[in-house]
Order: sequence, then C-alpha cells, then structure tokens
Amino acid sequence: MRTFPGGRNARPQGGFLAFVESNMTGTGMQALKLARANGYRVAFLAADLNRYAMDPDALDTITSQADEVVTCDTQDVEVMARLLRNLSGPVLGVMTVMDHFVPLAAATARRLGLPGLSPQAAEKARNKLKTRVACAERGIAVPTFRFVPSPAEVDAALDAVGLPCVVKPVDESASIGVALCRTRREVLDRISRLATSSTNSRGQRRTPGGLIEECLFGHEVSVETFTYGGQTKVLGVTDKLLGPTPHFVELGHTFPSFLPEKSGRAAADLALAALDAIGYDFGPAHTEVKLTARGPFLIEINARSGGDFLPDLVQHATGVALLEETITAHAGGEPNLRPKRERGAAIRFLAGRRGVVEAVPDVSVLRNFPTVVSSRIKVAPGWQTRWPTTSHDRIGYVMTCAPTAQEAAADAEAALAHLGVTYREAVS
Repeated sequence: MRTFPGGRNARPQGGFLAFVESNMTGTGMQALKLARANGYRVAFLAADLNRYAMDPDALDTITSQADEVVTCDTQDVEVMARLLRNLSGPVLGVMTVMDHFVPLAAATARRLGLPGLSPQAAEKARNKLKTRVACAERGIAVPTFRFVPSPAEVDAALDAVGLPCVVKPVDESASIGVALCRTRREVLDRISRLATSSTNSRGQRRTPGGLIEECLFGHEVSVETFTYGGQTKVLGVTDKLLGPTPHFVELGHTFPSFLPEKSGRAAADLALAALDAIGYDFGPAHTEVKLTARGPFLIEINARSGGDFLPDLVQHATGVALLEETITAHAGGEPNLRPKRERGAAIRFLAGRRGVVEAVPDVSVLRNFPTVVSSRIKVAPGWQTRWPTTSHDRIGYVMTCAPTAQEAAADAEAALAHLGVTYREAVS
C-alpha cells in the first residue's frame, strides 16, 4: 500500500468521500470534481495509478482533485476498509461509478457502517446471470437464457434459445464481448473464448462461460431511477440509439424518451419490478429494457447512474443534478430529486472506421448550433481507429439541450454530421 498527498489545493480538514477506481471519461472524472467542489476531501483508491496514464486528462484530474491517492488491492474489501480507517480524517462514504467495482464499494461501505447499496443487491446487479434468475423467479419478463460453461453445452442451449441469439459475458460493461450470433458456428466461437477466460477486462476472477440468450427485437430504452429512504423515484426514460449488429454499441441517447407515455410507463414498471426483485435499496440505477411486440423485456440492471454522460442529460432536461445527488447520498445527506424544469437533451457519438486518421474537424463549427452544450473529438491525425465493437472505440460526441427531446435529438444529429473525420487513402 502506498499513500501520498494529492490535490493542488488539498483541504486539511473535513471528511473524506472515497472513490474505488473509475472510468476515465464522463461520470468518473466529473464525480471527483463534484465531490471536491462540494467541500469533501477526496480519497481515490486504485490498484495501479499507471493504468490511468493512458488518458493524461484523467490522470491530471485524479492527482489534482484527490487529497489522498491510495494504491492498494481494490479487489480486497478488508484491505480497503482498513486503509480507509487510517486516513487523516473521517470517511463519510465510499462509492464508485464503475460497474466492475460496485459490489466491492458496496461491501466496503457496509463494512465501515456507511451509506450504500446492499452488497447482495450489488452482486446480483453486477452478474447478469444472477439478475436473470432473480427476475425470472418473480415472473418478470426476461429473454430465454442459458448459462453455458463450455462449448459442449452449446447445442442443448440452442435447442432452448434458438437462433439468432445473443452471446454475452455475465460481468462486463460497455458492450464488451456482447454479440449477435446467427449461426451455430458463431455461437461456438464466442462461447469457446468465454470458456477459456477466467478473468474479465479488469482482471477480476469469474466463472468461465457465457450467457446464450434469445434475441429480442424492438426499440431499447433505459430507465433512470434513484432509490432512497425506502422509495424508488423514476427520473425518466431514455431513448437509446444502437449501432448495427453483430455488436450493440450505443451511439446515442435522448432524454426524456419521446415514445408514447404508455410505452414509457410499461418500461418503468418493469424496471421497478426488477429492482425490487434483486433487493435494490440505495442510490441510482440504470435499467435497460427492450420494447418488443410481446411487451417490455429486461436487458440488464446497472447499479449506478448511466454512463455516456446520461447524468448530464438528466440535469440539462430536468435540473436534477443526478451525479451530485449521488455523492450527497453516499456521504450521508438526503438527495434532492425534485425536477426544476421540463426540457430535452441528447447525445450522439461519433463512430470511426478502420483506418488511419488524416484530419479532424474544427469543432468551432458547432457554434452554429446554439443548442450544443458539450462536445469532444478524441482522436488526432495519425491515430488508428476501427468501427466500434465496444463503447471504448467511439471517437467523439456532441451533446445538445433544447425545449423538447425531439428538438435536442434532431440538433444533435445535425451537429454530428459536421464532425466527420477524414482518413488516409489505402495504398494498393
């Protein structure tokens, strides 16, 4: 273990809010800044700080915002709890915005007697198989599924599920490892990879194998909720724009959904039932639902606020500072979830292609779109890109806010069209 002072303006007094690891964009770095801005001392726990060096902006945010950076085994609840007890001030809360560490943060908070999600609920939400089982036992609509530990069991699973189907790991995020399979051979190839993998993308141990699920056809939405004081409040339903199969990379979000109210209510009711089925008792949740001709089906529960800047969309549209209220709740305060306005917000992501970037657009062109509130191009000339197979492969975004969700979505798509990246021509 190693600790060292961080924060160029470190606060010597006050309580700590501890963060267990983080993603390097969106909510991760925003959460550190918000905690700091709200007067908390920040402790950042990481197994290897060098992992964050691949994004200089993220590393600078961590080292400038954290009062203490603690290098330790972030897979070990006992180690984290012990080190947090030894900080130079009281720890008010423990949280994370990263899927892989939600159960670990929840268990550490529980060990320290701090506010947080039930560790059992966190485990069920994190593991897609456990979510499926818990919800199916309650009669909640989930796709037909089988967990397959080895290729030898693929045929039996396909007899139950059929083709096409979706193959996915039980413990990833950002669409990592998720694919539509149309043939038995494709399923065998996917399961073979998962069956020989004993760790996930963050090096955490897992049971080898994967889920084979019925392919559901329909529009996908997410339901944004917050649970506090024994009640779960629906903040709204988000329309999702998915990229083409065989991958399910999210290329856009619009909040609130402009589907008919009946459809939104059905998605919200399903999400609430699913949260209840796993014993969800604290904090934000981002529950994905597929709206099919047979009705809504649960895709997954994420025990955190949505990624992809969804808290920003919620805040722009409703005035509810979702990420800030999450910090408040974890630090022992009462979140304010009352909407202050009714507007619409949208984000559209830039998808690259296979090749070497020749030039990137001048983002000043976006000044011609008054509704644009944020944007970023992540690549530069000379970078190699590919068509996104996970969310990490996207190369930029544009976010808008307008009087209605329809206007925000239309403007986001119009603005995105001006962010085209040019590529070097292949030499034959």
